[in-house]
Amino acid sequence: MKVVMAKKAGFCMGVRRAVQIALRAAGEAERPVYTYGPLIHNSQALMLLEALEVRPLREIPEKGKGTIIIRAHGVPPEEKERLRQAGFKIIEGTCPRVLRVQALAKRFSAQGYHVIIIGDPDHAEVKGILGYAGERGLVVSKLEDLDKLPPLEKYVILSQTTQDGKFFETISHEILKRFPGGKIYNTICNATYERQQEVRRLCRECEAIVVVGGKNSANTKRLAMIAGEEGRKVYLVETAEELPLRELQKFRKIGITAGASTPNWVINQVVRTLEDWPSPYESSLKRLIRKALRFSFESNLALALGTAALTLTAIFLLHLTFSWLYLLLAGAFTFSAHTLNRITDIKALRLNDPFRARFLEKHRKVLLFLCGLGYLLSLYLALRLSKEAFYLTAFLAVITVLYSLPFLWRGRGFKVRWLPGARSGLIALAWMAITTLVPWLAEDAPGAPYLVMGFVFMVAFIRAVFLEILEVQGDGFVGKETLPVFIGVEKTFLVLKLAIGLLALEILALGIMGPLPTLATVSLLIVPVYAFYTLRLYERRLLGQGLLLEALSEGLPLITCISTIFLPRKSG
Repeated sequence: MKVVMAKKAGFCMGVRRAVQIALRAAGEAERPVYTYGPLIHNSQALMLLEALEVRPLREIPEKGKGTIIIRAHGVPPEEKERLRQAGFKIIEGTCPRVLRVQALAKRFSAQGYHVIIIGDPDHAEVKGILGYAGERGLVVSKLEDLDKLPPLEKYVILSQTTQDGKFFETISHEILKRFPGGKIYNTICNATYERQQEVRRLCRECEAIVVVGGKNSANTKRLAMIAGEEGRKVYLVETAEELPLRELQKFRKIGITAGASTPNWVINQVVRTLEDWPSPYESSLKRLIRKALRFSFESNLALALGTAALTLTAIFLLHLTFSWLYLLLAGAFTFSAHTLNRITDIKALRLNDPFRARFLEKHRKVLLFLCGLGYLLSLYLALRLSKEAFYLTAFLAVITVLYSLPFLWRGRGFKVRWLPGARSGLIALAWMAITTLVPWLAEDAPGAPYLVMGFVFMVAFIRAVFLEILEVQGDGFVGKETLPVFIGVEKTFLVLKLAIGLLALEILALGIMGPLPTLATVSLLIVPVYAFYTLRLYERRLLGQGLLLEALSEGLPLITCISTIFLPRKSG
């Protein structure tokens, strides 16, 4: 079956902000750390927060201690004051757009206006807004509620931020018809509106719609309701395990959307499950290609091939003698290092890619044996090349093993790879050393390969950061400080643009300061162009595109190797 992902789905700005605040508080705030009520309406995310010892507080005690995070939906002002008086340190996690509605309700109520809120009276957000409207607050959730309204002269109409736009417009105009002179403020969040418009677009394109999100999430249920009103078969699921796969098999094209509180990894698991389920409408060749790609990524064979290709690039750039030993050494070493790292970091992988996690767990013993074999093979090949190459390879082997193991640090478990933003830089350094320095040392080549080292480092760094972006939410929930987790995805995109620019400058420097012919320099510029194209796809299609984006990222070293077609060769 063909799976079409909504362009707008998953965490909205307010939910993402609240989750980031909670994750930061889990590591930095005064303990114990609570959220006042559930932070967001998604049970999978809440369970992970509880694993980080961030738990919901249902009732306000007379005395309390520690930190409490106000949830994304907001709370009435009197409850916030009671929390403060109880002794909690308060962190504001209310969505900024909800704060705006609260401010409007407070301002107009103080000016003597009735404040009509179109929304669900039992929803936490509406209760919070009502708290700011005071005695002048009124809630309308259906047309029948209009008959219960008192005579209105001076009033303002607001909306729950996750309300359906068409419903808000219908009710607002009906109120104005009955009581002329009121003011309307459409406070529906843009993210909500965009998601609702997107699900309507999907309904025109697809035969069935899968909505992913919490069963108690208002905006998620509203997306399902809109899809049903558009005449499509709708399936509302919280996880991939709830998918009725045999029933969905009959559809040629399925649209997927998700509520604003649904984590990316949950959405991607649903997409992956549907894509992997056999469909009578998919060709055998396409299914075979997809499975082959999946296996190459899950087994790290694609990664090993990529480092071999990057080694070949370094050999050509340094004008070294070609030898298969260099390629085999680099491939075996990086396979072992990355596989060991994945196996010892299975907790994060279960969120980011549960299929890969199951593959590693199922074949754990075999893969660990292959890791050991790969390290030994790389050391043997390095020893055959030169003592200097052996010493460097042995040093890298020790470092990469230690990288995956815990150390005692301030009395708590600590891993080098959890240092803020260090992972991608360390990976790039290791790739640069094994692909560039080892062959250079083996041949005792003249001069210093700084420009080539910088070029290879940037290619490896860009690839590593691309893959970190795919796993940012899962990494954040298990406390890993990768670059996207540490500075955010948007700032990471800026870092990548800077890195791609530096890569282009290094290529020009190789042409100006190095012995590269002009045609070869132009050919190498394919690499930053390809990286920028991949970046643009990341910015537009992060959700539901794991296989495509991973393939483009892993393909960067291969494209780099292909771009050296016009470089002079030196054969042994």
